[in-house]
Amino acid sequence: MPSNKLSFLPLLGLVPAVLLGGCMVGPNYERSGQPTVAFFRFGSRQAGPSLGELDWRSVFQEAVLRGLIDEALAHNPDRKIAAARVLQAQASLEVVRSQLFPSLGAGLSSARSGASASAATGPAATSEVDSVGLTLLNYEIDFWGKFRRASEAARARLLATVEGQRLVESGLVSSTAIAYLTLLEQDEELAISRRTLDSRRKSLELISIRQQGGQSALTDVRQAEVLVAEADAAMSLIQRQVGQLENLLSTLAGRAPGPIRRGQSFGSTKILTPAPAGLPSELLNRRPDLRAAEQQLIAATAEVGVAQAKLLPSFSLTAGAGLRSSSFADLFNDPARFWQLGPTVEVPVFAGGRLRAGLRGSQAARDEAEAAYRKAVLEALREVSDALIARQQNAALSAAQARVVTARKGALVLIREQYDNGVTSYLEVLYNDQQLFLAELNQARAQLEALTATVQLYRALGGGWDRSSAPERGKP
Repeated sequence: MPSNKLSFLPLLGLVPAVLLGGCMVGPNYERSGQPTVAFFRFGSRQAGPSLGELDWRSVFQEAVLRGLIDEALAHNPDRKIAAARVLQAQASLEVVRSQLFPSLGAGLSSARSGASASAATGPAATSEVDSVGLTLLNYEIDFWGKFRRASEAARARLLATVEGQRLVESGLVSSTAIAYLTLLEQDEELAISRRTLDSRRKSLELISIRQQGGQSALTDVRQAEVLVAEADAAMSLIQRQVGQLENLLSTLAGRAPGPIRRGQSFGSTKILTPAPAGLPSELLNRRPDLRAAEQQLIAATAEVGVAQAKLLPSFSLTAGAGLRSSSFADLFNDPARFWQLGPTVEVPVFAGGRLRAGLRGSQAARDEAEAAYRKAVLEALREVSDALIARQQNAALSAAQARVVTARKGALVLIREQYDNGVTSYLEVLYNDQQLFLAELNQARAQLEALTATVQLYRALGGGWDRSSAPERGKP
């Protein structure tokens, strides 16, 4: 009858009402008190923006280093892998969300049947039925919030993946900076070794001349040869390390191993004067690894609700409508209209303990995620405190090593004068020359430690990822 034409459609309007009238089982996530302190250990209580809030371009101002970081963020394979994972997580979220909506299908069917003549069925007969229509298949109403909880978990995992990408960015920035600073420091060590080698070769020539003139012993010549060989060996080791650091920087930048252009010399390389560390509580909202750990906890909490909903009755709806005719030619001219609408209720009675075991597993997974989050917070506090004390003490160590170098240079001048005047043996010259060489190398290494401590503090505070590069939908 005409009045029945698609009369099931108004009933579908009840679905949102039923859906909204349902409840969401399972616990809601609430950020519990995480282990924290009022101020970082070894940190100042100076007010102001945290170093971790600064953009990496304002922290690393050396032009060549900034170019290498830009190149790493654009071409490094690890970042591309992280970006692809974000796209996968976005697709997974869309798949889960699709369960909240009914699926519609359209179909055209044609069936012909026939029977031969027999005493039982009578004369031969054929029949034909053609139909076209829309079908709503097994739409489960999300009365208990099972699909909404699943969507909540998928969204949290997406956000955790986004934070994973930001963590990769932060790691690339700090790794590139440390590798470049180390390369410049190795260049400085190479220059020190080259100066020392040139000086020792000249000393060897003078001592050889004095030995030929009977003014020095042959042992002095052999000791001078030892100094030359030591400086030569040190240069070979440093040159190997320089080449390997260049290969590392090339790989970080996403290109084949090759030479790396230098900018400023190591002695003139500066990093922005560190800003205050800020408050420990700010780490929860700034460090990508902590944000990711929290999102994993949110996802695990939502999964508990999914497992609980599986223990409760499910409500489904099957509906359809269409046209039917005994002749395909009359399918759209004088068809018979049909519709169907049928609710289904399924109550889990016995599943061999599978559903309750799934709930216990989800609860245990949530407990694990909570413990992992707490551990990540403790590790973050330790990393910041370690970096703060390293920055303080390495700066003091660098200044002390500079004084050692000055003292060693003065001592070596006096010892050489005494040797030339025959007051002391060449063994004293040998010892002080070796100690000056080591002191100059240690001074360069102490300067590197002071610089890298600031880089490590910057990353520990959650700096290094670009806050303007948060991926949009479908765009990592």
